[in-house]
Parts: sequence; C-alpha cells; structure tokens
Amino acid sequence: MNKNNDDSAGGTFLDPFGKSTGIEQFFKHNQLEELQAIVRASINQKLLASITGPPGVGKTTAVRSVTDELPGNKYTVVYLGQDQNGTNLLRRFAAALGLQPKHHRPHLCMQISQWLLDNLSGGGKEIILIVDEAHLVEDATLEELRLMTNADYDRQSPLTLILSGQPALRHRLKAPNFEALRQRLRYGYCLEGLDQDETISYIQRRLTAAGFSSEFFTNDALIVVFQVSEGVLRRINNLCSLVILKAKIRKRTTVDAAFVKEIAELN
Repeated sequence: MNKNNDDSAGGTFLDPFGKSTGIEQFFKHNQLEELQAIVRASINQKLLASITGPPGVGKTTAVRSVTDELPGNKYTVVYLGQDQNGTNLLRRFAAALGLQPKHHRPHLCMQISQWLLDNLSGGGKEIILIVDEAHLVEDATLEELRLMTNADYDRQSPLTLILSGQPALRHRLKAPNFEALRQRLRYGYCLEGLDQDETISYIQRRLTAAGFSSEFFTNDALIVVFQVSEGVLRRINNLCSLVILKAKIRKRTTVDAAFVKEIAELN
C-alpha cells in the first residue's frame, strides 16, 4: 500500500472506492456507453425511455454522466425518485418547475401539463424528467406522466421522460394496462453488472488513481471479488473498501484470494 494512503499518525484513510472519487475516475465500459447513447438519443428526440437493472449497477450515475454535461441555459433537468405516493411526486415536479403546486391531484396534473405546453410553445428550456426507482411508482402516476408527454396533436413532446428502476419495472410495463405507455417507449435498456475482465480493470483503475499499486489485489483476489459481487458496482465498491480497511489494520501490503474470501464471509 502506498505510504501516501496510510497516514497512521493522523489516522486518515483514503478509500479508492469511496463516493468522493472524482468524475475523472468514472469507468467506461461497453454497457455504459450504450446506455449513454440511448439517454442522449432520448433527450435529442424528446422521447420516453426506460432503464432497468438490479440495484447498484450504476443506473443513476450513468444517466447523470449525460445530464451533467448539458448546458444549463438550454435544459432543465429534474430528478425525482423514491416516492411511492404519486401526489407527492407530482408536487415535487411542479415545485421543481417553479410552480406553487395545486392541492387536488387532477388540478395538479392539469397545472403541470399546461405549464409544459406553455413552455414548449414559448420556446422555453427543454425539460428532462428522470424518475428514479420508477418500479415503486403507482400505475396511475405512470399513466399521468405518459399523458404529460403528449402535445401538439402528438407531433412533439413537451418533455423527455426517463424511467429508471429495478427489473420489476420492465415486467410491469408488459401488462395490458400499460399498452399506451409501452407504445411511447422508443428506447429501453437493461444495465447489468460488469464481466470479469471489466471488474478487474475497474478495480485496478481506481486503485492506481488513488495512488495504490495495481497489484495490491492479487489476480486470484480480483477474481474472488468478481465472483462475490457478480460484477455489481456497488457490491464491488463495498467489498473492496472493507478489504482495504482490514488490510490497513492488519498492516498488509497485498491481499490474496483467501483474505478476500475471509472478509466477504464475515460481512
């Protein structure tokens, strides 16, 4: 372990897999680039898209990697999520648009829809709505959001709508009652975990970016991390963070497969 990352006197600990890692360390892989292309196409064409995948694969991070680059003078990006109550979600959307939300839900939907139409006809900023954890959203709310994408006799949409959620969302949208919404879904993408080679490259990149040796994990240890995490980024980060911390405590300069297995089993 690099001495710069082990300040025993000060008690500091640099975690290469912590959330404070800068965007320059964002790991590029095939699925990510495909998903980014879909998000960009959805925004350019003002379409409705769905992004699904298990927890921790990086859906939100991937979407933000695109929207964070959009010019603020042209786009307004609204992130909503983790709200099963449709009325609360719609109120948050209205507030993000600068509105004083109506109290009654039908009036609230009309208020938002009218604002979107006025914004479109007035040449205002393009609105991008990302609904995270969309598998939790009520059926009625999903239908209301779909209706908000209608405008000008279906020739153009007043907003881009991206639904992001766990695989349950993809299964829900196959139900007959979502036929109209499904027809509007031009793009859909399922993000999965990294493969073994990508997992190894990801770990080594984050280690070296933080000043650690790329050989801090032996090859066998890296394979164990992949097997335990199944290539899911959040699981990789959590396991590697714990392994590095335990290695620091035990004053190890490298970790092998047995050490990773020990930590994984204890966790």
